[in-house]
This record gives sequence, structure tokens and C-alpha cells, in this order.
Amino acid sequence: MKKNTFASNLLFILFLHIGMAQNAPGFVKLDTSKNVLPGKNIAVPSQFKYYPLVEPTIASHPNDTNHLLAAAMVVTDKNSPYESCRLSSFVSKDGGVTWKETAHDYWGYDPWVALLSNGKAALSWLGTPKSFRGQFPMVVFSSNDGGENWNSSEEVLSGLGHGHDGTKLVGYKDVFYLTTVQFNANMGADVVLYESKKNKGFSEVASIDGKGRRLNFCEPAVLTNGRVVVPTMHGQGKIWVNVYQPETQKMSERYVVSNNPKLGRGYARMASDVGAQSKFTNRVYFVRAVANGSGSQGVWLNYSKDEGRTWTQEKRIDLFDNGRPSKANVPSVTVNTNGVVGISWMDGQHSDDQKSYDVYFSISMDGGESFQRPVRITEVSSNPRTEANGDVGNKFIGGGHYLGLTSKPDGSFQLIWSDSRTGMFQLQTCNVKII
Repeated sequence: MKKNTFASNLLFILFLHIGMAQNAPGFVKLDTSKNVLPGKNIAVPSQFKYYPLVEPTIASHPNDTNHLLAAAMVVTDKNSPYESCRLSSFVSKDGGVTWKETAHDYWGYDPWVALLSNGKAALSWLGTPKSFRGQFPMVVFSSNDGGENWNSSEEVLSGLGHGHDGTKLVGYKDVFYLTTVQFNANMGADVVLYESKKNKGFSEVASIDGKGRRLNFCEPAVLTNGRVVVPTMHGQGKIWVNVYQPETQKMSERYVVSNNPKLGRGYARMASDVGAQSKFTNRVYFVRAVANGSGSQGVWLNYSKDEGRTWTQEKRIDLFDNGRPSKANVPSVTVNTNGVVGISWMDGQHSDDQKSYDVYFSISMDGGESFQRPVRITEVSSNPRTEANGDVGNKFIGGGHYLGLTSKPDGSFQLIWSDSRTGMFQLQTCNVKII
């Protein structure tokens, strides 16, 4: 009887140990180098200066370091942020110093942008023209000059009932890929992949059946051979990818990224290394900020060395040394042309009471094996819960459910985010060089 009790206790302790290991991963190795050199914070002006601007996204022209395209949501009613957002896009031709805004009279959620080397631009959005109607068809705007001027007609991709939830858009060579969650007749939600090649419209090329479940997703990652790594998440199951093969127009089998599906602090993000000068070509990186109840558990990274087939165990990359608990929120990831991995996120490490937030940025020079200490990017900390922000500060505490990060042809990184240093969420951008 005692032996059985001992064995049971041992198994219980082992179970707890395994569960704790799964729920609280260790940190990546520390690289003590200091190669991150942030530039100045630059405000991105908007004609909607009396409204909060949130959830910015950004893309860089593949061949022109000075050409940037961004978009964001304008919250026109601070007390009803989910029912009052309209769309604005921004283009810069001088590396982010000055910007031209286009106000799109479309109302809904989730802007996303992408730029091709031929100057073609795409902007995806969920919503309807003229007013908010609680309907969410996928709308894709197109531009022939990189976002300076937008074509008069938009492409509308309808879905069943509620439509879609979320847009994630990437561009590579002459093709755009767009992922979304589309609600189906079984009250579940499938992950759907759309493709647009050679200036043609978007068409559905693959999907992952939710089988009645509500799936989640993030942006796909395109590899140098043209294959597309499509991520899918389910809160009660796993995180996995399927790889779409354009040559056969088929999806691969499922490859598990993690058996720990925790999310909780903004959207998960994915990026691939397609850098011409990289030692880690086609490595794929998956990043998320994780919360357990009301407490943050930091920024987690998994990566794949074999084009998405197998994945490393998740590790934390938020290597602060001040002893303060994590407040990590809304991470982003991208890879520059030299294979340097850049990860940004919001955190409360600079504030004594941790109620104010800053943007932090960390890099890996060795393909995700180790990371440098996070560098503070924001010059001013800001508390999102202000009178001017109203309920926006509660719904979008990190300035949105995602922030923008892109790599530029010169190897630098461009960040765009929303903070309330002025008392109201407005857009800021910063160029970060690697020295």
C-alpha cells in the first residue's frame, strides 16, 4: 500500500513537473553583444488627430529602402471601439520621415499591407463601405504605385454568415498570399489561404477544416522555393502548420509547432528567412506573447530549420535583467536580408508601477539560438488608460492586437506602433540599424 502511494505521489510530482515545464519554458541563450542602434521616434501624422489610431501594420519595398507602406484603424468613438473603426493607409518615400495619408471610407477591423518589388501594393481589411454594419467580408485594395494612389475598385471576398475574422497578408516576388479565418456552416471557423499572382485577383487555393471548432491563425511565411507555411492554432489542442505547394496546389500533412497552444497577449506572428546574404535561408520563426490568467509569461519563440516540418521547443526571448515581471504584449517578428531575426513587443519594464508601456526590440544573430538583451525603442513611456483613449485603452492596451515591424533592403528594421504619450493613441515609427 505504501509502495502504491509512493508511486502515485511520484507520478503526480512528475506530472506537475512536466506541466510546469510545458507552461513555463526556459529562456534562450543570452548573446551579450550590443548590435541594436535605434533612431529617433518619428510621429506619423494623421488628419484624424482627434481620434485614437491603433493596430498599425507596415511593409517595406523589397528593393527601395526609402519606400514604406503602413495602415491603421481610426477609432471614431472611444467608448465603442469595436463598432467605430475606419481605415487609413500611409506611404513614405523618404524612409519614414514624412508620410502621405489616404483615408478609406471603409469600416471594420484588421488592416494588413504588403508590397512587391514591381511596386504593386495590397491592403486587406474586414468590413463595409460608408458605415459599420457588423458584417465582415474580406476587402482587398490594390495600388500600382506602392500605395500612393489606390485603384478605384476593391476586391470583395464574401464568406458565410459572419464572414471572416482577421486578415494576414504577405508578398514575395510576384505573388501575394492572404490568410484569414472564415466562418463555416457548422458554426466553426476554417483557416483559408488566398493567392494573387501576376496582378490577378485573389482566389482561394487551400483551407484547413476546423471541423466545427473555432481555429486561429497568423500570417503565412513564404519560402524561397515558393512554398507557403500556413500556421493554425486551436486553444484546446496544438499549434501546427501545413505547407502549401503551388506546384501541386496541395497542402502537406500537418506539422506540429507546439503542444502548448497558449496565446493571450495579441496575435501570434510568423516570418521566414529569405535573405540573400543569410546563413539561415528558409528558417521559419513563430512568436507569441503568452498570458496565464492575468499574468504575462513573456515572449515565446519556436523555429524550424527544415522549412516547417519540425520545430524547436518554445523558449522565452525577453531577456530582461531587472527582476520585474513580464508585461509582454503584441509581439512582431521579421528577418532581415542578412538573416538577423528581429522581434519587437510592448512591455512595462521601464515603469516602476509597470502601468506604462514601451516598445522593446531584440535580435538574434545566429538563427534564433541566442538573443541580445531587449533595447528600449520608445523615447517616452505611455499609459494607455487615459480619458482621451476611453475604452480603447482597455480593448487595445498594447495599441492594438498587433503592431508593425518590417525589414528593409539595407538590413535595418522599421517599427510602427501606437502609444499614448500625448494622452491619445497615435502612430510612431522608428528605424533601427544593426551595427
